Amino acid sequence: LATMISEISRRHPSYLRVKELFETVEAYRRIGQAIYEQWRAGHVETIYDFACGHGLLGILLAYRFPKLRVVCVDLERRPAFDHYLEVARDLDVALENVCYVEADFRNLALPPKSYVICIHACNEATKIALEAATAAGACYAAMPCCIRDGIYLHRIKHVDDPTRYAAAVGVIAGQFGAYKITAIDERITNRNLIILGKATG
Repeated sequence: LATMISEISRRHPSYLRVKELFETVEAYRRIGQAIYEQWRAGHVETIYDFACGHGLLGILLAYRFPKLRVVCVDLERRPAFDHYLEVARDLDVALENVCYVEADFRNLALPPKSYVICIHACNEATKIALEAATAAGACYAAMPCCIRDGIYLHRIKHVDDPTRYAAAVGVIAGQFGAYKITAIDERITNRNLIILGKATG
């Protein structure tokens, strides 16, 4: 993986901004462990990365879990994704289990044993992803960013931004039956909390 990331950086430096790289790798570590635990329990066959952006998280997960199908979903396929695959092929890394779907993830039907990921999808997008996961009885991991008043509760007032964010994430975790809240280093992003949910189907 280190060689692949180094080669991507050398060939296509504009596609690996430092913050996004650190954020993705740290999210991969936390979420990858959660997926592993649910896979060992027999709950995961397909991973969906909703609002995936550049798709690097999906690439990393496809590498770690070659027996699982990984579907990266966003409204527009970014060139970075194809460059990541190009570098992987040149390094003889088989990533036949990952694909990119250009679609509104609200229109996708989740098959049994899905794992839904939603990293820094803004405002209602996280809620929509978690509603889809819950309806399908799927596992999920979400790292919310923008949480506008009125989406999950009317308002959180008279507190500073970190407290407001932590309280809002707690509300989301409660509404969607999360079993764990974890985090990446807040020096990478101040929107660093990850909510994890188990399969219910």
